[in-house]
Amino acid sequence: MRATWRMGAALLLAACGGANAGQSDPQACAPVETADPAVAATGLGGEYTLRLIATSGAKRGAAAQGRLALMSQDSARRRLELPGGAHDTTYRFPLYGTAEVDFDSVGAVVPGDAASPDPLRPGVLVIESPGRVMLRVGSEANQWGLRRFDGGYTALQVRRVTDQGFAGTWQSGVGLEQSGGHFCAFKAT
Repeated sequence: MRATWRMGAALLLAACGGANAGQSDPQACAPVETADPAVAATGLGGEYTLRLIATSGAKRGAAAQGRLALMSQDSARRRLELPGGAHDTTYRFPLYGTAEVDFDSVGAVVPGDAASPDPLRPGVLVIESPGRVMLRVGSEANQWGLRRFDGGYTALQVRRVTDQGFAGTWQSGVGLEQSGGHFCAFKAT
């Protein structure tokens, strides 16, 4: 079974790795060379096929594919409450969701459960600030009301949004072990 998965990952990487943005394959997953400075989370809710390609770390050259689902966050949890009752106006949490991907196969560390549908401990949390959108993966990292300052992490930085989905870079690490690469999220049909 493991050999079959590795072979499938190698085939996926071969199919994705050499693709250019101008190629006709709508599922090609090439790195985003230039980030959109006006990237926003608006319209990102929905179901996607998520592809991760590792370009650094112990599993450099590996690829993983799975499912990502994003849904609207309850209005009470879209802003971070500060001590004294004020709300942070820099960051928003417009969406949360789940991911079913073998993150370990690309060297990514997931603190907790990436597939957690619990809005208080979601598997994926979308964090937005002006011109930046990040998806943080792992229910422990996304626990509502808890601010983490250390520990393992996996974060996807959105660099481009299109009608077909979104793409960008990802980084992960724990201690001295770091990995990263690029990703593509294609709307499920």
